[in-house]
Order: sequence, then C-alpha cells, then structure tokens
Amino acid sequence: MLAPRSFYLPAVCLLLLCGCGSSSLGTSRGSNAGAGDGTAGGGTSGTGGTGGSPPGNPISGAPGPTGSNDLVVATPSVAGPLSVMMGSTRTLSIAFTSSDGQAIAGFGVTGSSTALPAGWSGPAAFACASVSAGSGCVLNLTYAPTAPGSGTLTLEYVYVDNSTMPNTGGTVTIAYAATANNHVVAAASPIGEINAAVGGGGQPVSVNFTTDDGYAATGLTLTTDLSALPAGWSSAASSLSCAIVSTGSGCQLSLTYAPTAGSRGTLTLNYSYVDDSGTARTGGLKIPYSAAAQRSVIAAASPTGQINAIEKTGGQVVAVTFTTDDGTSAADLYLTTDLASLPAGWSSASQGFSCSSVSTGNGCQLHLTYAPTALAGGTLVLNYAYGASGANTGSFNLAYAATTDDNVVGTPSPTGQINAVVGAMAQPVAVTFTTDDGRPATALQLTNSLTALPAGWSSPDTTFACSGLSSGNSCQLLLTYAPGAAASGMLALSYSYDNDAGKPKTGSLNIAYRATTNDSVIGTPNPNPVAAVTGSTTPVTITFATNDGNPAANLLVTSDLSALPADWSSASGSFTCAAVSTGTPCQLSLSYAPAAAASGTLSLNYSYDDNSGTPKLGSVSVPYTAAP
Repeated sequence: MLAPRSFYLPAVCLLLLCGCGSSSLGTSRGSNAGAGDGTAGGGTSGTGGTGGSPPGNPISGAPGPTGSNDLVVATPSVAGPLSVMMGSTRTLSIAFTSSDGQAIAGFGVTGSSTALPAGWSGPAAFACASVSAGSGCVLNLTYAPTAPGSGTLTLEYVYVDNSTMPNTGGTVTIAYAATANNHVVAAASPIGEINAAVGGGGQPVSVNFTTDDGYAATGLTLTTDLSALPAGWSSAASSLSCAIVSTGSGCQLSLTYAPTAGSRGTLTLNYSYVDDSGTARTGGLKIPYSAAAQRSVIAAASPTGQINAIEKTGGQVVAVTFTTDDGTSAADLYLTTDLASLPAGWSSASQGFSCSSVSTGNGCQLHLTYAPTALAGGTLVLNYAYGASGANTGSFNLAYAATTDDNVVGTPSPTGQINAVVGAMAQPVAVTFTTDDGRPATALQLTNSLTALPAGWSSPDTTFACSGLSSGNSCQLLLTYAPGAAASGMLALSYSYDNDAGKPKTGSLNIAYRATTNDSVIGTPNPNPVAAVTGSTTPVTITFATNDGNPAANLLVTSDLSALPADWSSASGSFTCAAVSTGTPCQLSLSYAPAAAASGTLSLNYSYDDNSGTPKLGSVSVPYTAAP
C-alpha cells in the first residue's frame, strides 16, 4: 500500500532546510520575487511572498516551473472492462503521468477505500509528491467479487499543474463485471427412459458431458464404478476421465443396455470435476430404464427421438405404434392414460384408445399432435394394459420440447484474443459452428474468402460449408495464425444458413489477435537517481515490467542482496517473481541510509523467461548520492 499524502512532507522539509544553508540562494530568491533583500531560510523579501520564495508548489514551497497548464493523465492497466470470476482476485494498476512530461506537484486521489464499490479495496489514501513521465506514481487496487454483478469504478483526483494552477477536475473510470462459476452437466442420448427388449440386440446409450456456459472445466472423473452397473448395463471402458470439458462431444461415455430379464430402474452416474474458477465440484445424472419381457407389448413413436415443434407455428404429428416384441399376438390393449389430460400443447382426436389385437405392423396405432403455444419441454408418459383383465401393463415415455427459430453461433478455440510470437510456433484456431438451442440448421456457408485473410492468417481450405449442424463439433473451420511481424487486429468472419424453421439467416464472428516479438523485462528504479541526506533513510523501489505488456515468468535477482554496497540494505536476501507484466506488481524494495557523503551506482543483475519461454538476462543501475 502506498503512503498517504503526509508521507512526503519530511522529504519536502529536508529540501527546504538544504535551501536555507546558503545566503546567496536566499538573496537570489528575494531578488527574483521583487525589491528587497532575502535571508536564508525566511528573510524578508519584496513582493513575492515570505521567506524569499515566490508562490509556487503548495507542498514544497519551491517556485513553480513556467509553461502551459499541463494535465495529469490516468492510464489503467486494463484497457477494456475488467472481468473477474466470482471468488477470484485481480489487481488493477492506474499509472498517473503528466501530459507534457513536466513534473506536476500536489497530486492526490480524493475519497477513501471505504467509498469503493463492493468487492474493491485499496489504500486508505493515495498521493504522489511529483507526477511526470514513467510509472513512478501508480495506484494499485484489488477487485475480489463475492457475488455476480457489474458497474463502473470512478476515481477523482486533484493536483497543481506546472504553471502553479490548482486543478480539481481529474477523473478516471473503469468498467467492471463479476461472473459466476460454471458447472458440468451430463445428458444421455436417447433422451428419456431407455427401453430394450429382453434377449434383443441391446440399446446403445451415450452420455455427453458439457459445461453450462461454454467455458472450460477440467479434471472430470466418473466416480461411479463401471464394473458394478445395474443388471443389463455394460461399458467397454473401465473408467472415464476428461482433462478438459467445454462444448461439443469431446467428453463422452458409451454404454449398452442389453437386459436378460424384465426389470425397471434408474441408473445413477456420479462424477467430479474442477470448475473454471479452480473449485472442486460434483455432479450426477439419473437415467430411467425399462426391460420388456418376451411376448410383451412395446411402443415406438414416429418421428423417433425427442419430439420438437416450433412455438406458435403449427403442429408436429406423432404416431405411436404398439407391437409385440416377438411377433406373437397379444389381446385387448387399452390406454390407461387419460387423453383429455395430456400436457400443454398435446392433443388427440379421440378421448380413448384401445386395440382388440396387437402383433407386428401398424395395426394398433395412436395418433397425437404436438402444437406448443409457449416455450416448454418435458416427457409425455403413456401407460397401457393388455391381456385378460389387463393383467399385463406397459409404459412409454415420449420426450418433447418447444423452441423458437434458432440461430447459428461460431465459437473460436482458444477463446479470447489469439496471441502469437513472431517467428515462434504457429497458433492453431478452430471455429465451431453450433445452434443456440441444439436444434438443427442447414446450408451453412462462409461468405468470407479464405484466400484473403489478414496477414499471418491461413486456412487449409479455400471455401467452407456445412450441409447440416446442431450441437457438437461436426461443423468446424480450421485456421492458423503464424505472424511474420508484430501486429494486432480483428479477424471478421461472416456466414449464412437456414435455421431449423427453414428461415434464411446470416451471422458474424470477430476474433481479436495480436502478434509480438520476444519481450524483455525492464527494471525501473524510483526515485532515479537517488539523492539522499546523511543520517536519513530513503526507500527505493525497483519495478520490473515487460516492454510490450505480454507476460514474462520466473524473474530472479541474481545479485546477492545480502552483499549490497555500504549503506544499502534489503529486507530479504533474495527476490523472485513468478509472473511479470505491466499489470502484475513485481517490485523489489531497498533502503539507502548513508552515514556520510557519498556517490556511486548500485547495479543489480537478474534472469527471467520471456513470453516465448526463452531464458534471458538483464540488469538495472541505480545512481545515488548522499550530501550532508
């Protein structure tokens, strides 16, 4: 935490005392102000003020430099909105500089840390004795949200410009947002109850694991023992684990239900994973199943699978056909579900349904219509009985969902800005096209020319199209970013398609990219040079940052901090930073406490790995003087 404004007053007083030691300096100040003589340290002067000094810096009392009315410029370390996962912490640095490079005095941020928005924290007060160029005046704030939300952080500051004019109009605003942690969800296909005939070929079932927000979760492990599944269930795999889970079908478990006896139950699959904030979590999926005994009546719907219909756009006709599983005849089938009390959107032309005989073919068929008037989904359960006095019973589950006209969205992987180092390995990028509701779309076609991409970008294809797509990664455009020079920009991709309602639509996708050369870590001392008074202690801070804003890693000061020159000291014998960039604080604190007049240069050596992983060396020099 940086000291409040009063921290700088002792240094200011030392400057005044040094000015009092020379009568000629005092006379000069007096004559500079107007008629009269001045004495060192506050003799009488002419018009221009007391103590032989004309008006100037209101903190140090020294004359202000001449020039235009310059401004303090605030530069946050994050250019756009600051987005932080709930439960995580991120530091925001605001560097204050002068607009023309000349020193500005009397700088201070108004307000206190108690007035910051929820989740934000910082020093109780913040001021700088002087603001010029470089990063000598930097305010560090921390954002650690505990609940989702967004807003704008506004800071106001005051200062005296280089023409000694007070200025109270400085303001810096930073937009911020906090997001919630994601979850891994599992979905079985086919949807609804899994039905299989005893002694039949078996029903294949796939379980797909995805995240509910499209961002990656890691370390998924199935905790259910696949060797101890319920009777009739089996898997070719002995276990399931996925290093990364996001969208698509990259994390999938294959099962088979082949019952040997009539049964009914629920298969429960439990799993654990780590969400995108690093929190360990668990989840579960329940799959209902039913096995029909030999010579049982079974039902099948047409169309198969989940019944989908578009909201307020007509209806989907569904035919449910009842047959026997072995081709022999069963008698007196009747529906025990009340057709007058079907779920919303479902209807039947008849109030009841029965068949005197059931075998193979479509001689026993129930006709239904699904015409939803609102977005909804669920499972229609049809119960029936057959045989003498309804001795035998059966049940059929029919999953359904209503949807609006869907849209095709393109999702790049990796997400966010694509970064690459000039001359380093090329960065592969995959753009996956899916629909926003999992329903199908057709005739997708990229309208950009893949032979006219921005510099550094290429594709193995000259054109790109998908005849059909929904979820998963079956429709994927492959790109490569291999920059030949430092650059940045936005790759814009446009496409057209027909959605699941047959309506022609268009879409677009923007991919931000940036290429840099291998960066370097620069050490910047503050103050520089160090001018101290004997018998006093001057704190010196060396800030390490990269020259291009991209990260470097594993910084280590290789000079022995326990063997510094006379009067120099460090709180520890070594100094390291795991990560270094312009927005990550990496500061070495030193102290200079001279006992006698001296001058020299403190040199420190350090090593680090640049943003391409290349080991590098650097050094920083701190010139210093000590006067009585």
